[in-house]
Amino acid sequence: MSEGHAEPENVEAAPRKRSGVMSMVKALAYVSVIVLIQVAAAMALLPTSEETRRIGEALAQSNRGTGETTAEDAESERAGDDGEPPLADSHEVSLGTYHVVAFNRSTGASLNVDFELFGVVLAAEEPEFTERYLLHEKRLNEQVTIAIRGMQSSDFTDPGLGLIKRIILEKVNRALGKTLVREAVFSEFSFVER
Repeated sequence: MSEGHAEPENVEAAPRKRSGVMSMVKALAYVSVIVLIQVAAAMALLPTSEETRRIGEALAQSNRGTGETTAEDAESERAGDDGEPPLADSHEVSLGTYHVVAFNRSTGASLNVDFELFGVVLAAEEPEFTERYLLHEKRLNEQVTIAIRGMQSSDFTDPGLGLIKRIILEKVNRALGKTLVREAVFSEFSFVER
């Protein structure tokens, strides 16, 4: 034998590597089929919009504890601007006039907020409100002031003051010890950041 080129004995042919792209396509197709089956099953099980509306009306009816809900009742509930039915037989009561000054340490600016606060109370609950308000007036004023001082200046730029109203409503009712105030209303609201 020559020393130059010796043929290796028992050399097996190298195994052919499978294409990685084809494996990836198969995996993607498998996952896609599973997702499509799940979407089809969900669509078959979910109620239609009409069924959802009927279920909602039935739940609202059971929460009210009354007889049948008519289309007129449902329409009158939708008439409120904020999605809630208007409060029947309610009164606005004064919760005080406020001048709150808050200092923001991070910006070095002070925020001056002036407003008159009113609460909407059901007529039947007004005597109880008056009694509780007189007992807890100072605590209520403190809670409103703390709530305003905890706000960011961006919270005051909301035209409806929604976040501020919700927080003040929660603080007022907590200070009264009972949910008597149904809505917070501002009059002459102004703020200045200096």
